[in-house]
Amino acid sequence: MQEMNNSATESKLFELAASARGKAYVPYSGFPVGAAIETVSGNYYAGCNVENVSYPIGTCAEAGAIAAMVACGELKIKKILIIAGGKELIAPCGACLQRIKEFSTDETEILLATPRGIEKKFSLAQMLPFGFNNSELKHD
Repeated sequence: MQEMNNSATESKLFELAASARGKAYVPYSGFPVGAAIETVSGNYYAGCNVENVSYPIGTCAEAGAIAAMVACGELKIKKILIIAGGKELIAPCGACLQRIKEFSTDETEILLATPRGIEKKFSLAQMLPFGFNNSELKHD
């Protein structure tokens, strides 16, 4: 399988995330978010935020995309794009950054977008420089 060039990959991620955003279930906030992942093997997965009247049990778009990826047997994110439509560019919440870290590589990119297009690109290390990892679970 031939690898897509960067702009074609980013266009596909944008399209998938925007489509997922359009399906978000947000009756309480009215703030739809979509996310799309490209894995290191070149497959794509998308997710949207899903709210619940009991706010703490809602699901972020990033968590939905990661769950879809894992359900298909994939474990490594190459790129993840998050799209929302607010006045300010949004970044993943802390919990989702930690979720992304769990399945990231040193090269994982986080792309932040609005309906106008991709606005910023970050490495995971830039967004979560001191994320929790499994070395903290080891005992002396």
